[in-house]
Amino acid sequence: MANGVLSVGDYKYGFSVPQKPVFRAKKGLSRRIVEEISWLKNEPSWMRQKRLRALEIFLAKKMPTWGADLSEINFDEIYYYIKPTSKKSKTWDEVPAEIKYTFERLGIPEAERKFLAGVELQFDSETVYGSIKKNWEDKGVIFCDTDTALQKYPEIVAKYFGTIIPAADNKFASLNSAVWSGGSFVWVPKGIKVDIPLQAYFRINANQMGQFERTLIIAEEGSEVCYIEGCFTKDAKIWTNPDYKPIEEVKVGDKVLTHNGRYKTVYHTQVRPYKGNLYTIQIYSDPTAKIEVTDEHPFLYVKRTRRNERNKRFKKVWLTPKDFEKGDYLAIPINKAVKPQGSYQFEVKFKGQNIKIDVPSTKEFFRLVGYYLAEGSVAERGYLSFSFGIHEKEYVKDVKGLLRKVFGVKKFYDMVHKTNHGISVVVASAKLARIFKQFGTSASTKKIPQWMMLEDTEKQKELVVGFYRGDGNYYNKQNKWSLKELFRINTTSEILARQVKDTLLRLGIVAFINKRPRKKEGRQTIYTVGIGGEFMVRFGEIVGTKIKERINGHKRGSLFGIDKSFAYVPIKNIRKKFVEDIPVYNFSVEDDESYVANSVAVHNCTSPTYTTDSLHAAVVEIIVCPCAKVQYITVQNWSSNVYNLVTKRAFVQAEGEMLWIDANLGSKVTMKYPSFYLKGPKSKGETLSLAVAGAGQHQDAGSKAFHLAPETSSVITSKSVSYNGGRTSYRGLVKVVKNAEKSKSHVVCDALILDEASRSDTYPTMEIDEDNVSIAHEASVAKISGEQLFYLQSRGLTEAEARSAIVNGFISPIVKQIPLEYAVELNRLIALEMENAIG
Repeated sequence: MANGVLSVGDYKYGFSVPQKPVFRAKKGLSRRIVEEISWLKNEPSWMRQKRLRALEIFLAKKMPTWGADLSEINFDEIYYYIKPTSKKSKTWDEVPAEIKYTFERLGIPEAERKFLAGVELQFDSETVYGSIKKNWEDKGVIFCDTDTALQKYPEIVAKYFGTIIPAADNKFASLNSAVWSGGSFVWVPKGIKVDIPLQAYFRINANQMGQFERTLIIAEEGSEVCYIEGCFTKDAKIWTNPDYKPIEEVKVGDKVLTHNGRYKTVYHTQVRPYKGNLYTIQIYSDPTAKIEVTDEHPFLYVKRTRRNERNKRFKKVWLTPKDFEKGDYLAIPINKAVKPQGSYQFEVKFKGQNIKIDVPSTKEFFRLVGYYLAEGSVAERGYLSFSFGIHEKEYVKDVKGLLRKVFGVKKFYDMVHKTNHGISVVVASAKLARIFKQFGTSASTKKIPQWMMLEDTEKQKELVVGFYRGDGNYYNKQNKWSLKELFRINTTSEILARQVKDTLLRLGIVAFINKRPRKKEGRQTIYTVGIGGEFMVRFGEIVGTKIKERINGHKRGSLFGIDKSFAYVPIKNIRKKFVEDIPVYNFSVEDDESYVANSVAVHNCTSPTYTTDSLHAAVVEIIVCPCAKVQYITVQNWSSNVYNLVTKRAFVQAEGEMLWIDANLGSKVTMKYPSFYLKGPKSKGETLSLAVAGAGQHQDAGSKAFHLAPETSSVITSKSVSYNGGRTSYRGLVKVVKNAEKSKSHVVCDALILDEASRSDTYPTMEIDEDNVSIAHEASVAKISGEQLFYLQSRGLTEAEARSAIVNGFISPIVKQIPLEYAVELNRLIALEMENAIG
């Protein structure tokens, strides 16, 4: 996960790039581990002694019992140091490919070029890349990782390290002081104003990882600084609404099927050049589909537990192709989107005018469409016909009966074809011809419209029956070596074959697709949808052909498995090759970040969610010299398995200004209270705090203001949103010491609760030891009212849009203070969270 502004979907499900660290310390915390970290970093002895003293303090201090529940943290199961690379990269090209791709997904190289004064990237325990624009470097600005600063500027680090937040401050500050690694060091010389942001991104990639970055910022007198923390190859078929589409043609606004079996909206697309390993995967259910994918793209995957028997229980994980094995399973989502209709309106052109015809959405109509997809055709002069073999009199009779019942047709023309022993049922009706034209006019262009793909399964069964009667057969071939039984449906339309396969999946039947090119020039390829094994019994029940469940005393077996949400198909073959500079494609999907490509469920390469917890315990120390200004902006969207326990503090000297902007989403637990000590007269401090908590999350956030000199002023604005059983807490302190006269402080705590299961608490503390001061505190708790929703919905907004608009208005005092590039992203984060809030 990254300590920067990202889309909520980027952290909704897990992905991690392959872990290839050059060094990983053993789990657990000990004197030996601390000494090993210091030795590996080649630190001076005074820093090693600081670390060891901090370890003693950490071991002596008890866990805090106030605030969020921290009882599940197991310090013995954490890796305290993972070194991802042998050296820090000076140029972007030097960054290892797997790490580079992680940060490319965050847009960092582009952001660096466009509007950042400098960038630091931390991956697990170490900073792997750093740059600062030359014009700032020439002015004496130092921006590097803290490890580099310790080597290059030891006297500055020694002067300030641990003076703002000593190791004994709290248990997690002492832990950071013992095992810190990475973080940012910023030095802005006197009078220099860095008017574009310095930015750092921090990512936990490894499982059970602790990240303990140490940030130290010194703004000299009169200076100013803003610091911000911050695929497939073409032709892959994407399951969209209403069609299948090559991935390179997917665009923003398209609806795609996700691994949850629901359609969601694409909000971002990307194409990039790729150099690296490319995997080609074939699956048994669709060996004709070429799945070509880069090695970091996660699939929904099941490890085969028994070689000679398919799994009884399918335990799914997101896994990348480098770990796949032949015979293991990939998951195919079952389309759960259902939108039944009583009728469907067809718009046709008739006698020079566009007219609308309502057709009842009945089982009879669906079976008639099935017959048409197999054996139907239309003529420009206004004829609709269905062709059968001369022996298929039962089907001829059925089609006539359906036409009478659905459309009231009274007159039919039977045309007998002696040369091919066929018979056609013809209806002279321009209206019917135009209606059925919309299902395709030739065998290779036929397809099922999306509204029929979303109808209930009882109607879809009838479509399958009609289609099978027209273009299906029962195949039974025996010899002394084997017995092969299949139901087969043939078509020259690839889209139709895939649609029938997907429809069968909704009916509990896992089918496969084969294609058979015709050798004779001009003949179209035939796509066969096949049903074998145990699924033959179910299909036989649908189409009226009885099949015994057992063959020669053995229960029918199948390569495939199925449950209520997924089919599971084995990997037939997997090959790897190295490619250079080929275009690869990916896109982002609201609320889910998964999609269906070439039948199987894939994720869009996002951040890791592990079953075990990770720990982020950072320390940030800031010195604001006289008349200097520092802004520190954090938008954190950690994964839901992270304990985010951070200590942030600034010392502000005379007439200096410190602004904390702190937005927290996503983590399992956050405990963070950015503070400022106003040490000089007329110094100012402000905190804008935002917390959003959903199911299973506790965001305990706020701020602390210490007025230690006269005429100091502080403003603390806290906004929190809780939904789906989430909990937010404001925890703050305002302290005014004796003789800090004429000090002013204004605290505002506003909470928005979206449902009865959610909770918000306020724990304000004020300690005032001076009479001549102005102190104000406001607090409010609100819920979204029915009147608000009605007002907005009456003006055309959906309920989700209305809730999002209300929440965006609620948090606007925070968002408007953030640079535009990040404010847009934060608004989108909140909007996507609100979609989750109403299910």
